[in-house]
Amino acid sequence: MVSICIPTYNQAPYIELAVRSVYNQTVKPFEIIVFDDCSTDQTPQILEKLALEIPILKVFRQPHNLGIAGNVDSCLRAATGDLVVRLDSDDQLFPEYVEKLSALISEYPNAGYAHAAIQEVDQSNNFLNERRLFRKTGFVTGETALMEALKGYRVAANLIMFRREALVAVNYLAGRPNFGEDYHMASAISAAGYGNVYLNEILGYYRVWVDVGNVRQKRKLSEIDGIRRVFDDVLAPAFQRNGWGLTKVNQTRVNFAVRQSDCLGWDIYSEPEKEELVTAIYKLSSAPKVKFFVWLHSNKMGGLFKLFSNLKSVPKSIIKRSVLKLQTSRAK
Repeated sequence: MVSICIPTYNQAPYIELAVRSVYNQTVKPFEIIVFDDCSTDQTPQILEKLALEIPILKVFRQPHNLGIAGNVDSCLRAATGDLVVRLDSDDQLFPEYVEKLSALISEYPNAGYAHAAIQEVDQSNNFLNERRLFRKTGFVTGETALMEALKGYRVAANLIMFRREALVAVNYLAGRPNFGEDYHMASAISAAGYGNVYLNEILGYYRVWVDVGNVRQKRKLSEIDGIRRVFDDVLAPAFQRNGWGLTKVNQTRVNFAVRQSDCLGWDIYSEPEKEELVTAIYKLSSAPKVKFFVWLHSNKMGGLFKLFSNLKSVPKSIIKRSVLKLQTSRAK
């Protein structure tokens, strides 16, 4: 039994596409749940019309705006299926998504979630990049997934089929940060002993937005805090419980803090805002290497180093793309 959960807010141009992509599955879910976070556009009217047409569609409207984490949490908790898919309302599923991923996750009782490759599209539905993970189709254990979580959120996109018992085990999104809540929850699922299964086949569209007005950059403080919370709340305690020590965790915190410090060279922040960012970065890691990069970017000297780093990463990117193409061609 599969539930599809679609949290939404002001996505009138796309919400119908998302709902219909779910209803037109080769193996239909038994319920489609939409939680509207007090949209101010035509989203409520579109959902009202769809509910009259699609009998398995259940529409809920929040009494007040909860934000992304709160609305997603409400939506996931309302699901009653054994498997629960989280689909953002501007994305779409391929017709075989439910059929293929539900079959795959059923082969692995210890998989807390299943995910697949996706196709990026822009606001006008033009194709952009294919997103594939640098791994083969198959299962990884909870311990392996926990180790890989040190590298970041290891999915092609936030379009996931969860085993509901895994969501219950980690209490869904309760108490998680407003930014990076998906990374936080996936890491918690791994820490709870669940592995995950990946299908190296494109099974959905993931919409990529143009960052108008530097909105994403202005959320940098929340982003840094969200990353820190993953390490403080989940990864460090889990590594200690497993007897692995904190050496790798602390090294990775340094790497994340160094990467985040480049925001100090951006012109969009005032000096007080930069002071807040420095404080947040040091909470993630205050190692000497981090302090050096904070000084470097704060003094507008990070550009040359970034250019050198980009040049070094080019050969690795070429090798990675070549391997992914080879894996894809063999799979076909």
